[in-house]
Amino acid sequence: MKPLRTRIWLCLFLSNLLGSALAQDGLRYTLDIGHAELNLVEWAPDSASAELILALPGSGGDYSRYKRIGPLIADAGYRLVVINQRGIMGSTGNLNDLTLHDLADDVIAVADQLGADKFHIAGWAFGNRTSRMLATDYPERVASVTLIAAGGIVPALTEPGELAMLLGDRNLPFDEKMQLARRTLFSAATADALVEDYVESLRYWPDARAAQGQANRNTPLEEWVAGGDGPLLMVMGEDDLTAPIENGHIMKAEHGDRLKLVIVPGAGHVVGLEKPADTAAAIVEFLKNHPL
Repeated sequence: MKPLRTRIWLCLFLSNLLGSALAQDGLRYTLDIGHAELNLVEWAPDSASAELILALPGSGGDYSRYKRIGPLIADAGYRLVVINQRGIMGSTGNLNDLTLHDLADDVIAVADQLGADKFHIAGWAFGNRTSRMLATDYPERVASVTLIAAGGIVPALTEPGELAMLLGDRNLPFDEKMQLARRTLFSAATADALVEDYVESLRYWPDARAAQGQANRNTPLEEWVAGGDGPLLMVMGEDDLTAPIENGHIMKAEHGDRLKLVIVPGAGHVVGLEKPADTAAAIVEFLKNHPL
């Protein structure tokens, strides 16, 4: 059998032959990391030397948050691999009594399987917490940390329970889902068509979301919030009510030149879906300034 890396690049070569539709969706495969099997989705250029970015979605969510920025980042020459965490899209593994340290260990296990001694990490929404934990626990492995729509310090400005209702109640009428999505995730400036697309394709895994919430509660804020001591990027939607931009201002005041803060106007908590070009451009510029 061919080595894992050879098999993955063979799949990437074949995916290029299948056209742009597959490129937009990304290449999917599963890695066995011993204590779990994780489903991954990858966008990559046609280069075996592309720098690796491992990426984590939000709470109970899958790779689809990255579907609009993934191709743009790959076009810029980077290999973006999104990890569908335990319990999501067929990923397996224990969901009981986890900590953020456990979830960070999963990322390292993926990096080991991919043969990456050093890599960049990106975390969206809840994924930002695991990303910061990872950089704290494994500073020698992480070249840079990108945080997208990152909360954790300042409470949400949304109505309590509305986001949980949107993500947890699959029987809600479409119109009610639209209203909840508008109030919790999207900027008022975002076109209805994009919100409709999000609601129509909405997928969440409640058991995984509950396990991630428990992992967060099991891990004190001070253990992960600094995100190690390496380079940090925060990309925040100016109109984000779920992770208010004050989170970014507090981090910037605390960490100074170590942290680059980019605030995207006309975007909310799903900034990479609402403003993919702006989000991808900020990430690529940051990575070019902090190569492996």
